[in-house]
Amino acid sequence: MMRKMLMFLPIIGLVASLLSGCEDRNELEDLALVMGIGIDKTEDQQIQVSLQFFLPQGSGQSGGSQTQSKGAGGANQSFIATESGETISDAVNKIAKRMSRRIYFSHNAVVIIAKKMARRHLNQVIDYCQRTREIRQRTLLFITDESMPKILSYQSVLEKTSSISLMKGEEKHLNLITTIHDVLLMRTRPNQPMALPMIKIREDSYDPRQQVTKIVGSVLFANQKMVGMMNPERTMGLLMSNGEFRNNTFTFKPKGNKGRLSINIQDIQLRAVPTINHGRWQLSIHLSGNGILQENTTVLNPLNARDRRRIEQQTEAYLASLITKGFKQSQHVGSDVYMTYEVFERSYPRECQRAREHWATVYPNIHLSVHPQIQLLHSGASNS
Repeated sequence: MMRKMLMFLPIIGLVASLLSGCEDRNELEDLALVMGIGIDKTEDQQIQVSLQFFLPQGSGQSGGSQTQSKGAGGANQSFIATESGETISDAVNKIAKRMSRRIYFSHNAVVIIAKKMARRHLNQVIDYCQRTREIRQRTLLFITDESMPKILSYQSVLEKTSSISLMKGEEKHLNLITTIHDVLLMRTRPNQPMALPMIKIREDSYDPRQQVTKIVGSVLFANQKMVGMMNPERTMGLLMSNGEFRNNTFTFKPKGNKGRLSINIQDIQLRAVPTINHGRWQLSIHLSGNGILQENTTVLNPLNARDRRRIEQQTEAYLASLITKGFKQSQHVGSDVYMTYEVFERSYPRECQRAREHWATVYPNIHLSVHPQIQLLHSGASNS
């Protein structure tokens, strides 16, 4: 009997060790949860990193001299720690030495990159994010001119942290959305074209204590260098052309009329038709969708069939101009963010393979034509 018990002792010990838990487990009280990362460059060319940490209500700060932000509804649940170093890792390591808890990146929502840092060193930021296992590829990327501690600690009225506010704002799909995964895919394309949203802090004109982040357009890159900026309206045209547009309200002045039209565009369907004829590259974009007239300060009567068609035509012309102007701008700076190479490659793989190495000279010469068709819905009553 004693011999049988001795045989089972190793098994009992193994089970006991399994039930005791894992040695590398992550307990919440041992972690400093990073919600946002800001990366800037100092005047002496060092890398400055600001980390936004989630601060549970009732918890004390654990990192020394940090900045805590407060919103209108009480304490904003975050604090910012900033350090400078020779590299991003060096700066993060200096922050880690100040913290009583282990820095944990798995909950990080956004990476905000200073414009002067992104101008020539975007690849360094992406490389760090790719090598840091805890940073997820769905993390959102932004460019800004603001100082990192300021934009990370701005007062978010509705959300617990500014990073959560940025993330939820992008979830509405009203602006350009670019993740680390998107950038990694863009780097595989000819000339590595990229488009990242540009943000800044906007203060409420009626209450300067209230602040929000505002998308002010998109920043264009080619070959890992910043080459230009695109305004918000043309960025919407870019989203339409790439099939990433959901809905948005456009306000514009129709040609030959006083006043403005505000029309919500939705249900956009896209068909891109590439052709190569005697060495001439042409791309035709056919758009169809619905429009809801939300406001009309013109003399056009949407209940009149002729005026209704004029409203539709003016809307189509406006959308076509957004896409065309944005496309020409991207051609001028050599950033194929409209993904025309992929469109042509599906129909002309051999020609694209030959043109891949000198795509920078092919792309600016592609002729674009846009053919939108918008059907007006819910036109409302007459203005008369």
